[in-house]
Amino acid sequence: MGCSGGSCSSCSSCSTGDGRDENELPPGMLDRYDLDQSTASGALVWLEILRCPDGPRIADVSLQVLGEVCRINSGRTFAVIFGGADLKPLYPQIFGQGVGTIYHVRDPDSECYDSNTYSITICDIIDRVTPAVVVLGASERGNQIGEKIASMLGVELNPDCTRIMIDDRMLSTEPAPLGQFHMANRKKFPQVATVRLDSYPTPEIVKGQGTAIYWQSRR
Repeated sequence: MGCSGGSCSSCSSCSTGDGRDENELPPGMLDRYDLDQSTASGALVWLEILRCPDGPRIADVSLQVLGEVCRINSGRTFAVIFGGADLKPLYPQIFGQGVGTIYHVRDPDSECYDSNTYSITICDIIDRVTPAVVVLGASERGNQIGEKIASMLGVELNPDCTRIMIDDRMLSTEPAPLGQFHMANRKKFPQVATVRLDSYPTPEIVKGQGTAIYWQSRR
């Protein structure tokens, strides 16, 4: 897969420089997004990108989540990635898992991780594609983004899951440590979950084709 021995890393967080707490939601975000609608369908997966000596790669937890979502999802699957043009070689691998459309956020604001920028941008993409399910790897950043987008959308986050199922647009999750298998709120869309590393195997690399859409982030 490219890197070993802890040599991969995500881009370091950028300071806002204005004294603003990056973990604080910007004004008005809670009121902007409301996906509580029956037209929601399909799944969206955020893919965390690691910067490695031999080039960028998708984090294992994101690949595992993507592989499982594409396997169990009978509808459309969208992927979201943040970074520059050097991520284009990853497209065939993402499409090969079953993704139909990649939303590639590649403006300067996306080059360095900022939880507010990432969360707001993902919510904008959710607003466009209206998925029923949003899933992220339960890394430190995945959990942080998951909490923020769930808050912005006014839905409950199903965190650190070890099992997910998608049945007729509904997401069933099993949290970690293992608890009672439960059904997420049937009235609120999208349903948001983060999935723990190694809950599913890392899928084989398969090359495929699809549509890539360049997207601009906003603060």
